[in-house]
Amino acid sequence: MRILLVHNYLRPPSGENTVFEQEKAMLRANGHQVMTYQRQNGAIANAGLAQKLLLLPYSIWSLKSYREISKMIRKFKPDVAHFHNTHPLISPSGYYACRRHAVPVVQTLHHFRLVCLGAMLFREGKICEDCAGLRCGPGIVHRCYRNSRLYSMGNALGLKLHYLLKTWQKAVGTYIVFSEFGAAKYIELGLSQGSFSIKPNFLAPGAQTEVSDEGYGLFIGRLGHEKGILYLLEALRKCPEIPFVVGGDGPLRQQTRDLIRQYRLKNTRYLGLLDYRDCQKHIQKASFVVFPSLWYEGMPMVILEAMAAAKPVIAADIGVLPEMIQDGHNGIIFKAGSSSQLAAKLKWLHSHTETAVQMGQASRKLFEKKYTARTNYQLLLSIYNNAILKDKACDEK
Repeated sequence: MRILLVHNYLRPPSGENTVFEQEKAMLRANGHQVMTYQRQNGAIANAGLAQKLLLLPYSIWSLKSYREISKMIRKFKPDVAHFHNTHPLISPSGYYACRRHAVPVVQTLHHFRLVCLGAMLFREGKICEDCAGLRCGPGIVHRCYRNSRLYSMGNALGLKLHYLLKTWQKAVGTYIVFSEFGAAKYIELGLSQGSFSIKPNFLAPGAQTEVSDEGYGLFIGRLGHEKGILYLLEALRKCPEIPFVVGGDGPLRQQTRDLIRQYRLKNTRYLGLLDYRDCQKHIQKASFVVFPSLWYEGMPMVILEAMAAAKPVIAADIGVLPEMIQDGHNGIIFKAGSSSQLAAKLKWLHSHTETAVQMGQASRKLFEKKYTARTNYQLLLSIYNNAILKDKACDEK
């Protein structure tokens, strides 16, 4: 099969970039011809004010992307085009280039950008669905995109325009979502006419070596409000006897360091930003991993890493997380935002080491069943074939 992959790279670290790279490598390893069309968000950081203002029309319709993708299609003649992120440099014009040349389009929904100006459904420390049904006024008032009313208005205009054009229904044949929750939430918030296929993320190669247990709990992730780091530290304050490691970077980096000192968390180490190998190493040596998110995650790669390493996960009861972590089987679920309940779960798992090992083994079995490259490849290939058949059926009508 000839596959065109399209992605607007985000600045690292980025789970979307990782998924794109892994799927590209998986498809090539299985003998498919893969060509990529890529743009880089890193270029925006060095752009001048005038160039940044031009992002508004470009994000709605990029003539450059339309022309370049059209040229690529004429040369490569793909059977299917698979888009990951199009915002802001590629834009939905890429879909129309494919439509013009009768190439079926598959779009992975990594986030909620089609129904939320900020893409996260998260504002001021809590879940926000104020713009459901494409009522973008609240998102503009609260400057949800790039903390700017101007940019938020431009983003809202683009969403409104493409809804009027029915871009999301007519130019995209199939949407890939990571979970039942993701599909249901998109339908609830306005993308009711989309065709959804559920395909979780995967981990390659999926084999962890030198797994041990050095007795500590672990958090790895972005240090932002949405990840729940602040109430995790509050929970650790209530159980200072538990050794704990925090890895990551983000806007709350300094506050994280300050609170570790202020709360006198002598058993908690902050390691800063870790590269991929160091992340793996610390997961392999941990007793358990904590994922205290406050927002609707896509499908966190950290949890897949923990499952692959046979580690139980303590996760919040929000979004996709209860689909991944079966309470009492391969981990523990607690009420999102409750530091007291999280502290109780931390104490319990830390003191029940045999049960923690059994949960970790269950995690590994679940990983092998659902999240390996082999399973994921079969799902993805089925989605592509169905998209091609669906497109041919539409042409025949």
